[in-house]
Amino acid sequence: MKKLILCLIAILMCGCANEGTVESEKKTMYQDGTYTASATGYGGEFQVETTIQDDTIQDVIVKEHNETPSIGGVAIEQMIKKIKQENKYDVDTISGATKSSQALKDAVKASMEKAKNQTE
Repeated sequence: MKKLILCLIAILMCGCANEGTVESEKKTMYQDGTYTASATGYGGEFQVETTIQDDTIQDVIVKEHNETPSIGGVAIEQMIKKIKQENKYDVDTISGATKSSQALKDAVKASMEKAKNQTE
C-alpha cells in the first residue's frame, strides 16, 4: 500500500514539473518593435506606425493625413482606441468614415504581418 501511495505521489510531482516547463517555452507571435505601413483613405495616403510589445498592440500613431478632421479625423481616433482595447486590427468601422476606417485597419494589419514575419 505504501509503495502505491509513493508511486502516485511521484506521478503527481512529475505532472506538476511539466507545467512549469510549458510556460517557459511559450512563443510569441510578433516581434516587438514599431512597424510602419501606408494607408489610402478618403483624403489620400497617410502613414501609420504600430508599436507591438509582448504580442500586444501598444500604440497606433497616424502621421499627417488629409482626412476631413470632423469625420475621418474623429473616426481615426475612435478606431485607434478600439484597436488598442481589443488588441486586433479587425474592429468595426466607423459609419460615415468607412474608407478612412478601413484604410487604418489595413495599415495596422500590414504592420502586424511585418512583425509576424520577423519571428519566422
